[in-house]
Amino acid sequence: MVDRDLNHIGFIMDGNATWASQRSETPMSGYSAGIKAASDVVVAAKIRGIRYLTFYAFSSENWGRPKIWISDFMDLMARFFDNSDALRKMLDVGARIKVIGDRSRLSQKFQRIIDERETSSISNNEIFAQIAISYGGRDDIVRAVKKMAEAGADFTEDNISANLDTAGIPDPQLIVRTGNNRRLSNFLLWQSSYSEFYFSNALWPDFDDVELDRAIHEFSRRKRTYGR
Repeated sequence: MVDRDLNHIGFIMDGNATWASQRSETPMSGYSAGIKAASDVVVAAKIRGIRYLTFYAFSSENWGRPKIWISDFMDLMARFFDNSDALRKMLDVGARIKVIGDRSRLSQKFQRIIDERETSSISNNEIFAQIAISYGGRDDIVRAVKKMAEAGADFTEDNISANLDTAGIPDPQLIVRTGNNRRLSNFLLWQSSYSEFYFSNALWPDFDDVELDRAIHEFSRRKRTYGR
């Protein structure tokens, strides 16, 4: 049974390229397997009563990677949003899809695909799947502050939260990172102030319902004090 206090999990999906390398496959085959894993996690989380998920797919720092890698990755993500099997599996369990991040850096075509997918799933309310693309926690805060300054809003914690990409979504109680790395990598910096962290040795394409249950079980064992 899922802890009643757990309704939002953030995933730092690390290990896709390593997974592919271990199989002598191309890096993009690892990211493709990672997309399937994310889709399966949405289904498993829905069954377990989790309401919100956020997947870290492409960071603001990833723009510094080779252009061919970026192009191949964006093509892969566009195919995912454009009615892929993985996407349909999410939609079949009533997932509402939302992309967070700085979309201005994405191609116009990709932005249109994202807009269409968000609009087509807007009435779904079984589970909310946020996908972070061109996202960085610091950039999220900077963009929120700029919006507040332009609107003449007071600089309060509540106002900053209301202007972040995740506005209207509860902060994650649990952040899961795979691939045996133990860092936040600029993911949901503001929102994860009091999140619990779970680090899995599994590479992301191998993360399944069993690994999800391990993370949930570990969360349920912890006493959360929120600094008190």
